Amino acid sequence: MIEFDPERERFIALFATKLKELRNNPYAQRDIRELERFAGRCLDAVKQAVDGDRTKLERFVQESALNRGKEGFKAWHVMQGFDAFRDTAKMVRWSDCESFVKLDDVLHWASNTYVRVYEELLTERGLVRMVESLTLALEAKEKYTSSHSQSVQKISENIAGVLGVNIGLAGLFHDIGKINVPDSVLTKAGPLTEEEWALIKQHPYHSFRIMSPIYPEAASIVLRHHERPDGRGYPLGETVIPVEANVVSAADTLHAICSNRSYRRHEKLDFALEQIREKKGTQFLPEVVTALEKTYGDMAGFLTELSTE
Repeated sequence: MIEFDPERERFIALFATKLKELRNNPYAQRDIRELERFAGRCLDAVKQAVDGDRTKLERFVQESALNRGKEGFKAWHVMQGFDAFRDTAKMVRWSDCESFVKLDDVLHWASNTYVRVYEELLTERGLVRMVESLTLALEAKEKYTSSHSQSVQKISENIAGVLGVNIGLAGLFHDIGKINVPDSVLTKAGPLTEEEWALIKQHPYHSFRIMSPIYPEAASIVLRHHERPDGRGYPLGETVIPVEANVVSAADTLHAICSNRSYRRHEKLDFALEQIREKKGTQFLPEVVTALEKTYGDMAGFLTELSTE
């Protein structure tokens, strides 16, 4: 059971309200529940930074710059958000004077970092660097995700080579949209609730939004890497699936089965391949399954390593 923290909930409510009431600012157009989730993540990141570790806040600022820039936010809109945080801290009498000085220093650093990142994102090279950085941060959340994207990219390239198609960097960035999913959901050991599962199912769309300005072709692939020929996929529910997207789907599934996860241990490689064969025509295109079988021998050493991670 999650412990209720009245002071934290009060801060979140006040901060979200201040964001909602900002005039001529896109925050005011957001649903209050979305602003409350944003306020909670911001509060946790800032508190950790005040305690001396700015890693989480730096990632939060990077994510905000990437997402808010695509949503019509200007740098000064976000600066108003930081000011609202500072005003909220004054209202709740943030700890003591010394702690408030540290808070002010952290918010000043966050503001400067945001402006720098925002300016970098105006260039294509800056966008690429940012996405790569966030991918590494995403995979650092828990041991089992280590090198997952790189492995999916390598497996996808082998399958795509047999089929004569090009996936670009779709395998590498297929899960980047998970930066919008709370850590508590991504690393949860038990079953997901319906609400948590709904958040997970939106990550291909978020990946698409992030990738579109950089690699439009790869963006269309990552958007559909959880679609299925039987129409039971997400987030679109399409039945006509681009072969490139299904290649990434098969590679993602293979690596997931052969890796340790927060909720289970890895399975053997033969078991993983059999699971994919059983879903030929429903989850996977027949030609993709056949191509995967043909690459099995060539990738035997690499895939065996996956099954023993």
